[in-house]
Amino acid sequence: MPFDNLKDFLDRLEQEQELHRVPVEVDPKHEIGAICRKLNVTKGPAVLFEKVKGSAIPLASQLLATNRRLAVALECEEKDLFSETLKRSARQIAPRLVRRGACQDVVKTGKDVDLNELPLATNNPDDNAPYLTAGHVILKDPELGYNLAIYRMMCRSRHEVNLRFIPSHHGWAFLKKAEERGLRALPVAVAIGVDPAIYIASQFEPKIGANELAIAGGLRNKAVDMVKCKTIDCEVPAHAEIIIEGEMKIPPRTGDEGPFGEFCGYTTDKVKDERILTIKAITHKKRPIYHNIWLGKPPHEHLYINAISYGIQAYHDLKVRYPAVKAAYAPPSGVSIKLVIQIDSKMNTPGMVKNLLASTLWTRGAMWKEVLVVDDDIDITNNDEIDWAVVTRVQAGRDTFIVPGGQGSRLDPSSDEFGVTDKLLIDATMKRGFRGKVAEPTKAMMDKIETRWNRYGFR
Repeated sequence: MPFDNLKDFLDRLEQEQELHRVPVEVDPKHEIGAICRKLNVTKGPAVLFEKVKGSAIPLASQLLATNRRLAVALECEEKDLFSETLKRSARQIAPRLVRRGACQDVVKTGKDVDLNELPLATNNPDDNAPYLTAGHVILKDPELGYNLAIYRMMCRSRHEVNLRFIPSHHGWAFLKKAEERGLRALPVAVAIGVDPAIYIASQFEPKIGANELAIAGGLRNKAVDMVKCKTIDCEVPAHAEIIIEGEMKIPPRTGDEGPFGEFCGYTTDKVKDERILTIKAITHKKRPIYHNIWLGKPPHEHLYINAISYGIQAYHDLKVRYPAVKAAYAPPSGVSIKLVIQIDSKMNTPGMVKNLLASTLWTRGAMWKEVLVVDDDIDITNNDEIDWAVVTRVQAGRDTFIVPGGQGSRLDPSSDEFGVTDKLLIDATMKRGFRGKVAEPTKAMMDKIETRWNRYGFR
């Protein structure tokens, strides 16, 4: 059965011994972030902080910070994560509108709006202020449809946040459409504490106009229930824990934003004149749970989701022209700018891999900085196997290619101020004349010992 809300998912994680409850009071300023960092390094469980200093609301974090928890979220086997996510995300199920939602059990508007009632976390010591790191922003446009994504939001006051859109974000296009129509403000809804399918779908980057909430419906095999907002023209997930309703003025009100510890693992500089979102209402369940994502030095949960969602996008972009492509993955250690592509070795024709590598330069907005192609005997989710393929199947002068001065990510601190970076392309497949034969037991023998594993006395 799909998870209708965050609490149902936390209950399942607890059943799977993948959730730890912290009963003592913790400080949202730096202490929670440090705990999450340690859990990332040790691949520890998801965590529910039951007592957060300064707030009556518990805080959940590390929800999808391992592939195992991603598999629990999608109710599939870990080894099937790519294939199941690929299949389900393709069968989109449109959201449905319902009359009432638990996300509006409590409604606060006007002077009653106070962000400080939430357990706002300052995750890293150089962050300028607390950030809403798990705010699922929902935008609506009569021409573009809906957009669901997580954008960074710095808390400015009890009723204001900086909301950062940059030209590569779909949110930027929605803002520009609102300006073209002569609107005085762009309505913005933010859902915090959603079911895991919505969380995963928010990290897809389909073509503008595609509805990520329909992707969420496909992932959970059930339509997402939506309810109309109280103060703006938008709809939000009915079973979310907390909803923020606001408006971004046109022309915008602005203020400085940052520094902020980003997903790439480094602290970004202060941003001048970032747009301000004014909050009109906060609604929530009677006993809400707040969700915080710790971002910083990899690995962390944001990158585990992107590893699958960005890999699927690359797969769709490339599979049409290269039928040999079997799967793609953006390893969490590669901070969403490294891509590993697995091909069907039997379909590897002379020159095909070189063309495939070149084609990645136009996928996903040309963000990829390092791309590898490997054979189908390599587990692309396993860095040990990827390293083995590179060391034993690559000759640097023959199989590596550098494309200088390409468009990349501005969050890559080695790039210039515009995100311009060199691209490294690596053919890590076995070539003609390769002299190695993999030394390993037969599949029949591996299957046999699998059935006898407990009899050997192993757990």
